[in-house]
Amino acid sequence: MSDPKKKPQILFVDDEPDFLQVVIETFSSLSNGDWDLHQATSADAAMELLKHHKIDLAVVDINMPLLDGVQFLRILGRRHPSLKKVTLTAFATEEKRTECLANGAELFIEKPRTAAGFKSIYVMLEELVTWSPQAGFQGMLRQVGLNDVIQMECLGRNSSILEIHNQKMSGRIFIEEGTIIHAILGAETGEKAFQKLLSITGGEFNLLRFESPGVRSMQGPWEFLLMEASRVRDELALQPEPAVAPAAPVRPSVIIVETLICTAQGDPVFLWQCPDAPGRIVLLQNIAQQTALLSKTLPLGNFERLEILQPDHRTVAVFSHDHMVFVRSASAFPPA
Repeated sequence: MSDPKKKPQILFVDDEPDFLQVVIETFSSLSNGDWDLHQATSADAAMELLKHHKIDLAVVDINMPLLDGVQFLRILGRRHPSLKKVTLTAFATEEKRTECLANGAELFIEKPRTAAGFKSIYVMLEELVTWSPQAGFQGMLRQVGLNDVIQMECLGRNSSILEIHNQKMSGRIFIEEGTIIHAILGAETGEKAFQKLLSITGGEFNLLRFESPGVRSMQGPWEFLLMEASRVRDELALQPEPAVAPAAPVRPSVIIVETLICTAQGDPVFLWQCPDAPGRIVLLQNIAQQTALLSKTLPLGNFERLEILQPDHRTVAVFSHDHMVFVRSASAFPPA
């Protein structure tokens, strides 16, 4: 049993006293007394309780007289911004779901009708009320790709030197405040060196303290540099090793069709050939919102990247704590 001093404080708000009684008895039993449960039959009674108790989670009915659940969510969001909120209703509609989630509800749940339904809701609420964001990383990495390391350094706006080596080659990639500025491999520098280093299929790497290389051989967003390096690596992997020299293959080139960079709040920072910028921003915000809700329910970690592959297009969306990036590219074959 958990420490009584740290019992989750959960408030249920519903205008049906009989339903509240069933809820209190059921969840008290399911939690083995580990939850400290409170109840209120109206919004004003709930606000009075919030003055005297440090509530962790409020479970609010939608259809209440005088002040409905959606209006109450807005009030709770303004007066108690750190309070976790869940809506519970017997009349679930997609419109109500959208409205509740847009007004700060973590979950939108239909009222249970069976013992199994109560148990399922208990599991969801237990996960939500005990979840809290963790600083740093947890878990163990079995295999790490160089792309993953570079993405983490760039998203964190770190400054470092990524030293890469195997039995055949050794090189360095310089990252300054989240920007890839230089790469060196033997006598080669810049993007060619960067692409060859990322084509290494096995070896070791070290993250070293940043020291200025004295030259900037690379420029442009790190997302584009990684995409181009991935394309080159994929092409090299697909090339056969014939006994005789083959004719030069016709290779597709990648053309960036549109680019959008915006803040997490949806304010555009950079646009290039993006005819529907508002639509792209709404798409990015919807993805970020849905993945944020999912990460609060399931311990999957932070969501940072979405990649969509189509026969003739490749779309990449990248998310950080303060920016979102949308890039769409297409393959173009040179004329015969």
